[in-house]
Amino acid sequence: MNTTILNNHRITGLLTISIATALLALSPSCYALTSSIRYQKRWVGGLPAHVVTINLNDPDVQVSSVLPRYGVGRSESWQNLVGRARPTAAITGTYFHTRTYYPTGDIVIDGDLKCEGRVGTALCIGWNNKATMIPTKRGCARDWSCYRTVLVGGPVVVWDGQISVNPREQGFRDSRLFARKARTAVGVTKGGKLLMVAVTKPVYLRSLGKVMKGLGCSRAAALDGGGSTALYYRGKSLAKPSRRLTNLLVAYDTSAAHERVRNVLAPRSGQWAQLPGSFTR
Repeated sequence: MNTTILNNHRITGLLTISIATALLALSPSCYALTSSIRYQKRWVGGLPAHVVTINLNDPDVQVSSVLPRYGVGRSESWQNLVGRARPTAAITGTYFHTRTYYPTGDIVIDGDLKCEGRVGTALCIGWNNKATMIPTKRGCARDWSCYRTVLVGGPVVVWDGQISVNPREQGFRDSRLFARKARTAVGVTKGGKLLMVAVTKPVYLRSLGKVMKGLGCSRAAALDGGGSTALYYRGKSLAKPSRRLTNLLVAYDTSAAHERVRNVLAPRSGQWAQLPGSFTR
């Protein structure tokens, strides 16, 4: 009788441990530890930075862009963009004209060219999930057909592991770009990881370059900043913009999560738009 009671206690104890372990595994914090998309607040060179690291070596991870519901040349609130896209992580996309809302650079979603802006540095992610960054020549069209996702962002801040800041050389003219302001950036590492970074303290582009180099980026470029500075991770906005936006860069833990929202990431018409005239922002 005593042996039976002891065995029952052991079984009950094992079941309790198993249930507790299962519940812990389902908790967001534990899930984040095992995910290929993680967040950390880092201090680099005395500057605080919100850093989302995306391991593109995981073939299930997906990275894309998001456009406003009614297409290029329109804007949408940060809350609506994130709410519609339902990503694991999201960051402000490329610069845009505050009057026309046209982005500065090309945007490719699922292999389709959605916007042609022709200025900046391209983050390119192939169908094999490999990421690279390619400088573009102002006013010259590029063939992006071998990439699934392309977002031509702001000026380079790190190139081949070295700080490199020369916006005018890349066709950027707006003086506001050279002022101290909150910043966002995207970078790639030699180990096949993509970094989404927000620095909410006002800094110059060179300081942003120091942060991205300190985080281990072999190549990095600024994204839109100032009032557009925004970063999201697993239900929380780590930085919120003060204005409506025209595009985001988003990441998903799984291809299934991406597939569920794939048809709402870009206008259904499939049309792409070309930036009218020159762009100086």
